[in-house]
Amino acid sequence: MSFADLKYALVRNLKNIPGPVVKKKLVVIECDDYGGIRMPSLDALKQMKTAGVPIEGSRYNLLDTLEDKDDLNALFETLQTVHGADGKPAVMSPFVNVANPDFEKIKNSGYKEYFYEPFPATLHKYGHNDGIMNYWKQGIEAGIFTPEFHGREHVSVQPWLEKLQEGDPHLQFAAGYGFVAVANVKGLPAYAQEFRPEFYFDKDRHKAFLHNSITEGVKLFEQLFGYTPAAFMPSNSVFHPDFEDTVLQSGIPFLVVAHKNPTPGVNGALTFTNFTFRQKLQKGKLNFYIRNCAFEPTDKAYAGVDGTIRQMAAAFRWNKPAIISTHRVNFAGGLQKDNREKGLSELKKLLQAIVKRWPDAEFKSTANMLKELKN
Repeated sequence: MSFADLKYALVRNLKNIPGPVVKKKLVVIECDDYGGIRMPSLDALKQMKTAGVPIEGSRYNLLDTLEDKDDLNALFETLQTVHGADGKPAVMSPFVNVANPDFEKIKNSGYKEYFYEPFPATLHKYGHNDGIMNYWKQGIEAGIFTPEFHGREHVSVQPWLEKLQEGDPHLQFAAGYGFVAVANVKGLPAYAQEFRPEFYFDKDRHKAFLHNSITEGVKLFEQLFGYTPAAFMPSNSVFHPDFEDTVLQSGIPFLVVAHKNPTPGVNGALTFTNFTFRQKLQKGKLNFYIRNCAFEPTDKAYAGVDGTIRQMAAAFRWNKPAIISTHRVNFAGGLQKDNREKGLSELKKLLQAIVKRWPDAEFKSTANMLKELKN
């Protein structure tokens, strides 16, 4: 074993020592970005490229798009091919952005006002009006697709509006096609490029809007799915402690964080809040947990399921649930069908490898896993 491998193995184990434990081998798959528009269509992608809008650096811009019935059908079929020790099939908890910008209304306001629409309305706008929400319902009722909260929208709304008002031609062109994530915008820090982290802000007056986005987003989630989410994963992990009480008061008991979570501040400065040793369960307070495994099969750096399996082994060694982080882009086929096929093929390999190595493993939704955690 090389020094680099040894160091990585050490870190893999050390990061699993703090936090609540569970004696069972629980496997949780958390998938971010459902509901969000990202690249609306092949036509929009073509127009971005033709106009020279900078998008090429991100696989999300080139591959990620609104989920359709084929995506959901294929995903559900894959999840149901493998069952855990309790006889139940694999589960995915999609972390959902419940709204998207209403681009037409925003443009008609001269980019001075922000309007949003529930994500089913966005699906309808882009031709996904063939009962797709019934597929969501079927997945929920089957217990294999259990939504949690990823924020109202996956957009840094206020910085985006300000740049639109300044007349950035690429941003305004992209907005005309329902696209936000333009790169290389002047005056925007690297971590805020593409306007993806909802809770990035650079002015104190932006905070009121963000408090409201949590409250309204959770209410919209409840309207769409009929229950309050158990967990909230802020987009791109960017979050500020000032919003923690608002999350708890909205009824969400858990916040998903990174070991060192990026924290925005006035003037756009980015610091880091250390959550490594803040995972002890506390009654009546907002609790924190950290994902400890990763699975990104359509990323260029992906090297097979073994990396995820090694991360899971470290989690189980320290009596932690294996909480696998992934993204919708890995299973989206609306822009490139073979992208979905590759992602689901690798997902199936991962699920099969899990039950082969750990026959006593059980697949759990995020909410059910959180109920089993103990200090």
